[in-house]
Amino acid sequence: VRDVEPTAAQWRFGGGPLDTNHTRIIDLAWPADKKPTQEEILGKYTPTQESDPDKIDPNSYCLLPMLRAP
Repeated sequence: VRDVEPTAAQWRFGGGPLDTNHTRIIDLAWPADKKPTQEEILGKYTPTQESDPDKIDPNSYCLLPMLRAP
């Protein structure tokens, strides 16, 4: 888990959006043929500019599903 910012810097990945609640998870152990895809999972959240985490609704963050063995 690393900060993801719009521009890459030392200890920071680049390519992130300008909101404050995007995920800092950059990769998942997720089956390639599993739906939704990793990109869909990590990109599904409600962006906000709120800087106080106590004021951001938990459902505004990326929610990761759990894999279950068949």
